[in-house]
Amino acid sequence: MLVGCESKGGCFQVDHPPVTDEDAPLVIGVTFGEMVSTVVGERSGPLWWEPSEPYICGLPPPGQTRISVTVHEPTMAQEIDLERVIDSRFPWRNDRVVCSDWVEADLEITLRTDDGVLDTTIMAGALFDEFGSVTMTGELDDLDALGVEPVDPNATLYVRLSHDADRPAEGTLVLRSGSSDGNGGGISVELATWTLE
Repeated sequence: MLVGCESKGGCFQVDHPPVTDEDAPLVIGVTFGEMVSTVVGERSGPLWWEPSEPYICGLPPPGQTRISVTVHEPTMAQEIDLERVIDSRFPWRNDRVVCSDWVEADLEITLRTDDGVLDTTIMAGALFDEFGSVTMTGELDDLDALGVEPVDPNATLYVRLSHDADRPAEGTLVLRSGSSDGNGGGISVELATWTLE
């Protein structure tokens, strides 16, 4: 089945069923098992708390602790397979169109800090690209359980993790406050950053 995408992109999406077999080859050039092995497991490293009093109550003052991050193995993944649309009228355009593939999965991630501030499990959406990079983003839903209270009652806290083949994994705890409609009314503040060893 072919699913059309925006014509200006010059790509169309080839529809694939969800992948569950760890030996199944993926559009990014590795198997499902090889893909998840790059992120699954427990890693730890130093975490730095940033100044946060203007934005949220209940987090520590600036300082350092350690964090353990455990990524649990997903049961399935979805391939995003993009193919180039061949333009027969203007063939010179074909070489200018790049259609990059990626794979998406939902991951359960546990976060624990030695100072006890973070001890929670979240669901995060992960994107694995064909260059070996992974980005994961998940929201911290139960702020009461964490004992924190944003100054803006409509603010959200989320975790952003990134894994690259050529550098250590990194993470950020971010507060997003205000408008998210793209008109410049909102702000995003990094509350903590860490590097996993």
